Amino acid sequence: MGSRMKRLWRWAWVLCLLPVMALAATTPIPELHDPVVDTVGVLDASQTAQLRAQALDLQARRGAQLQILVVDSTGEDGIEAYALRVFDQGKIGRQGVDDGVLLVLAMGDRRVRIQTGYGLEGAIPDAYAQRIIDQAILPRLREGEPGQGLLDGSALLVRLVDGEALPPPSDDADAHVTRLPQDWRRGDSIVALALLAGFLLGLWPRRPAVDAKPPARRWWTRPLLMAGAVAIGALACALLTPGATPALAIAMGFLVPMAAVLGWLWRDNRPSRWALGALLVACVAGDIAWLWSGRPLPSLALHIAAVVVLAFVAMLITFLVLALRSSWRVGRIGFFARLVFLAMLTAGFVWLVQRTFAKMGSDAGTVMLVAGTFVLYFAWTLVMALHQRPQKGGKGRRRGGGSRRNDERSSSSSSSSSSSSSWSGGGGRSGGGGASGSW
Repeated sequence: MGSRMKRLWRWAWVLCLLPVMALAATTPIPELHDPVVDTVGVLDASQTAQLRAQALDLQARRGAQLQILVVDSTGEDGIEAYALRVFDQGKIGRQGVDDGVLLVLAMGDRRVRIQTGYGLEGAIPDAYAQRIIDQAILPRLREGEPGQGLLDGSALLVRLVDGEALPPPSDDADAHVTRLPQDWRRGDSIVALALLAGFLLGLWPRRPAVDAKPPARRWWTRPLLMAGAVAIGALACALLTPGATPALAIAMGFLVPMAAVLGWLWRDNRPSRWALGALLVACVAGDIAWLWSGRPLPSLALHIAAVVVLAFVAMLITFLVLALRSSWRVGRIGFFARLVFLAMLTAGFVWLVQRTFAKMGSDAGTVMLVAGTFVLYFAWTLVMALHQRPQKGGKGRRRGGGSRRNDERSSSSSSSSSSSSSWSGGGGRSGGGGASGSW
């Protein structure tokens, strides 16, 4: 009983450390001693002077404050949370008017953010901020001219503060926009720690030592600890990412029990351990390839979605391989006969898809390709799996040869049924407005 309570308290301490571990990842904010703060050195003297003069002129004319900040990385905060912290810590804009606007450029993360104060939400709506990022800033960043991108974007922000309308969007504006996934946010870190706690709960051994006295069964221990992980994670989200707290709490309520089940499978099932290890290796390899291409890490939600899709595809491939192996073991002639039939069916499907693309266009052809591929997969699986095992020997020989086994099976089943009668189991303020972009 004492060792069990010690383990319980140990897990409680681990869960209590979730908010502390998330707070430890806070990225420091540079001092905003000038309208233009460039900690990386991407702006030359002329560009810095133009941006500074533009911001000071806007403040003299309208009282609004425009702050430019260039950093290398926002860390695990994500540029949205980082920009909000910069805005609140720097108190950008006049008190009571809240007419500040912040333009943050994270060169290492390849991310840009426009954060507005309450007083400018009407002049700079989120949709206008997104247009400025997509049409004025990101094209220059992709061309390797970050200074010019900041000049063009800040000039449009000044026009909006002055009450001028933006030029109409070009027809092909969205053609160059590549909307990359969101970077790794602090909320993702909290959810990841909660999932790790659930996985470790699944790894927690349930069986006592051979020479130890079995403890009393407490079915509520693991559900209570999982609920504690979700509650502490929701509290950390409420402190660090208040806007996303409900969504992240609901996600953790579903994902933490799933992580506990995966931990149990990892501990007690060797094939599951191999499968989960392969998915983990594939996920890490995808992250390495993503970083090698110069893009920020995808969010945790995209990681989970990618793993689910990969697991589904692996399951479909496994079913097909098992069907092929079963058909091969039953009989070689039948296997090759089915193989020829399915090959002809596949060739007909390819011809039909090509005709659909040629006659009805790409939309109809794509629908035909996707739907037909699923139908073709189930045809291959069912045709290879549904077969009759050949009968070997005569009827009397089969009976004679199997009488002893039948007697043993019946005696063992009768003894097991007599020994067990029942079945049992166990188990300045910012309003939060703005826009972001990646290049």
